[in-house]
Amino acid sequence: AWTTQHARSIAQTATWLSYDLATTNGLKNALLYRDQVMADTTVWWHQQTWHKILLSAHNGHVAYQSDRPEWYPRTQGAFLCERLGARYVSAGFTFNEGSFNAMGADRVWKPFTVGPAKAGNNEHTLHRVRPQDYFLDMRTAPASARAWLDQARPTRSIGTDYPDPENMV
Repeated sequence: AWTTQHARSIAQTATWLSYDLATTNGLKNALLYRDQVMADTTVWWHQQTWHKILLSAHNGHVAYQSDRPEWYPRTQGAFLCERLGARYVSAGFTFNEGSFNAMGADRVWKPFTVGPAKAGNNEHTLHRVRPQDYFLDMRTAPASARAWLDQARPTRSIGTDYPDPENMV
């Protein structure tokens, strides 16, 4: 099973490299394929071990739905939710202000620092919560929190590239 999975991984990498990343459609299809393969690999691993798995990836990958459907029609999280049902739980991370490493417009990795989130952003509100209360299981949130959570509002989504002109914070 492991040898077959290693061969599958090599074939999947070759398939991903066959997409024309210089075109919008090719890039979109490659990103969709990548998230599906990441989900398939996670499910395969689970089926081999039957252990719980902590999958760590960018919020944009592990989310139940895409925050950028024009580029990511389906996320790894959506594929995992479809395959694992209620056994898949997504945990997202964010921050109000601070520093991180990302690739700049010059394609060089470097540190960036952002100030406090603007009023109305999720981070602005969450920053006012006491640190010991910061973790929130949205599956069992009380009605007052659920009402707040059910409203869409800006949320920081910083990935590999920064600044991202299509997803400014």
